[in-house]
Amino acid sequence: MAQTQRKPVYVQPKHHEILRRIAFEQRCNISDVLDAVLEQADWETITQEARNKPVQRSMKRGGMDQ
Repeated sequence: MAQTQRKPVYVQPKHHEILRRIAFEQRCNISDVLDAVLEQADWETITQEARNKPVQRSMKRGGMDQ
């Protein structure tokens, strides 16, 4: 079997259940559903949110309010 370009992805259990249901309804594999979701993702927004997360966590812990 040929090697794929896929990287390992962690899917939270609650999201896995959603993907599993969609795959069952569409009669396809979970990986096919995940591929479709990732293709349609707005990666610029995701990148921006990922940059802000450490700052938000730091502020919640009280590191920025000194």
